Amino acid sequence: MKKKLLSTILAVAMTMTALVGCGETKAPAASNDSAESTEASSEAAEVTETAEPVEDVEISFYTTETGKDQMFQDIIADFESKNPGIHVEYIAAGDDQLQQWMALYSSNEGPTVSLMDPINIWENQERMLEYTGMSFVDNIEPSALSTMTFDGKVYAVPQTAAGVGLLYNKAVCDAAVGGDFDPSSIKTRSDLEDLFKKIEATGVDATCFTGVNWSLGSHYLCQAYGAAIGTTEERVAYVNSIIAGETKEIDNDVFNGYMDTFDMMAKYNHNAADPLVGDVNIDAAALAAGECGTWFMGDWAWTFLGPIVTEGQEFGLLPIPHSDDANDPLNQSIATSFAKGYCVDKSQNTEAQQAAGLKFVEYITSDSYAEEQMAKVCGQALPYKNATVEIESPLGLSTANYIANGKTYDFYGTPNLCPSDIWYECGAYMCEYLAGQTDRAELAAKIDEYWSHQEAR
Repeated sequence: MKKKLLSTILAVAMTMTALVGCGETKAPAASNDSAESTEASSEAAEVTETAEPVEDVEISFYTTETGKDQMFQDIIADFESKNPGIHVEYIAAGDDQLQQWMALYSSNEGPTVSLMDPINIWENQERMLEYTGMSFVDNIEPSALSTMTFDGKVYAVPQTAAGVGLLYNKAVCDAAVGGDFDPSSIKTRSDLEDLFKKIEATGVDATCFTGVNWSLGSHYLCQAYGAAIGTTEERVAYVNSIIAGETKEIDNDVFNGYMDTFDMMAKYNHNAADPLVGDVNIDAAALAAGECGTWFMGDWAWTFLGPIVTEGQEFGLLPIPHSDDANDPLNQSIATSFAKGYCVDKSQNTEAQQAAGLKFVEYITSDSYAEEQMAKVCGQALPYKNATVEIESPLGLSTANYIANGKTYDFYGTPNLCPSDIWYECGAYMCEYLAGQTDRAELAAKIDEYWSHQEAR
């Protein structure tokens, strides 16, 4: 594995949605006033992908993925060279990504193309063009469109496939087990703790939590609303039962299972002395240096690791087991998500801008140069049928292998299952819990209270 120069990834909001991907507060619904004050209202004539934009049309591109500015600027430069009549203004996002996006709309400057979390697109679908029937959608893997499709209509196409779990340093794990570490040997919570004990016996901290709201409130907590609950319909029914006050988190076996695993991991946390330090770069350096054997994060973290690893180091991804049932396939599968999607605004952009925006989306999801840049910098699997680029990131390759072996499950199931501010609100409660400032019963009650203010899904 060669040392790679990669840009610094989002302090997610995966996002990541994120991430990994995420926004700080719930996006308000689309505003009729803003739409009516623009050249192109939601009643504008249909824009098709075959429409040719006028010469010298200017469009804007906004992304909630921070730390990838150079990649997007390189992609834009290549796009403009191949589409000389279109100029793309790149709008870089900061930590207040969602607020910045909504501020642009409030100023009647809604971006032509935005890369957003599916929940944000769902909440603002009245602003967006439908992609249904457009030929470039045929290049997207069908399974990757589920969280971008609302009521049978496609409103966005995904960026990458993201895997979430425990990143591991293979050399550390090899030393711990006294041989070649086999990730498939971890089938239960007890198996994972056994590995942790062996790692600690070598003088290395077993694992690491990055104490930030987006990681704990979205990527960890939201597993408790995922496939372990059941089908998508069962997940929605469960969430609705919490909203209605008919179910309490503290009484749910899935919630308690994930929190039992959380407690076990917290016991071996590399950051136990200062659990809320919350610095992904420090934690990436700790994993790369072998100061800890594992790190709860996602495969996007290769952007942090890539520049600092040395040749010959190996890394992979482990699932988070939520129980001690060795026959539960979820304990050996990783949560995956298509955390961000490209959407085109129809409420504050002219027909020519919309047509140019569609060309940009088609380019970024099908052009070989764009795909090469995405694979290189993001290090994640691309859900595009024509993509033949090689994934350099071992973490992205690990996710791709889980996908190939049928050992993944979709993270949410529907775009609106978990509200866009859950990472921000409940993430704060999870951070308090990690820091020992509250117990599980209090944590569960706070999460119940959060859900009580939500509308039924």
